[in-house]
Amino acid sequence: MDEKRKLKFTFYSFAFLLIFGMIGYKFLLDVDYIDAFYMTVITISTVGFGEIGTTSNASEMFSVLMIFLGVGIVGYAFSTVVAMFVEGKVGDLWKGSKMDRKISALNDHYIICGSGELAEVIINKFIHEEMAFVVITDNREDLDDYSHHDILVVEGHSTEESVLEHAGIDRAKGLLATLDSEVDNIVTVLTARNMNKDIYIIANSVSKSGNDKLLKVGADKTLSAVEISGKRMASLMIKPNIMSFLDVVTRIGDVELDLEEVMVYPGSYLENKNLIEAEIPGKTGLVVLAIKKKEDGKMLFNPPVDYTFQIGDVLIVLGRGEQVDKLRHLGDEIKDDIKTEGK
Repeated sequence: MDEKRKLKFTFYSFAFLLIFGMIGYKFLLDVDYIDAFYMTVITISTVGFGEIGTTSNASEMFSVLMIFLGVGIVGYAFSTVVAMFVEGKVGDLWKGSKMDRKISALNDHYIICGSGELAEVIINKFIHEEMAFVVITDNREDLDDYSHHDILVVEGHSTEESVLEHAGIDRAKGLLATLDSEVDNIVTVLTARNMNKDIYIIANSVSKSGNDKLLKVGADKTLSAVEISGKRMASLMIKPNIMSFLDVVTRIGDVELDLEEVMVYPGSYLENKNLIEAEIPGKTGLVVLAIKKKEDGKMLFNPPVDYTFQIGDVLIVLGRGEQVDKLRHLGDEIKDDIKTEGK
């Protein structure tokens, strides 16, 4: 029984004892509820204050029963609370309640199911990108480690609806199933899809046949860590120069480059401009590798210079984080420059 259940059990036991005593004394001593409450409190606390009303054999036996019940419940409550203080569980309970409030306030967040090595890589990436996410795991050591590092975590198994609901599945934007068991990943995806029809789900496939199964039960994308690692190892052996080039592209000295997405929003700098007019390389230093077109969802690699951006298009660019931010706010900077010149 965990600490929360112990505290709830203690509270409900006390409440039952008080109600049971009040009802018993009211009818056995023929007193009102206030006097019945007084009799209940002095009996279970064994303080020895004077009794109210006319006692009888039945009321005296009832008092003996109340004393035994009171001593048992008080003793259990005292030992439970002292043990929690000694083990430092009280602070954990307070922290857990605070974490639950934070999870309840999340919206458009991500849920990471599992806490293995694959999940650790994802968690570190999400922390680096400052993404809002919740981890679901039943590993006690990982639970303590995550909570001490202010990572939002839900205890339990992601195959259970109640656990996914606790993690905010109805408000989540995406879910990543990284469990070690193929069956658990399949059940997690199926349960999550039934609870949220619009959530974007990526699942790890443990076996070769797992990809099709995960897609059938509702995953949007599947990845096999073993397959990806195997293909990369083979490519490093067969085409070492190409792989070395890709490594250089994504990391040059101490400057790290990354692939990022930039969407064309209404009123943004890119709206209704083509690649030449936008002057993205000159203004930001970014390289536009591809464009995912809004109209048909297809990916346009190495886009032509006369391609005109439409609202909803997504640019795949290569560069540093500050360069991406500059592109996203390029229109705002130009408006500020115009206002400054006008003054």
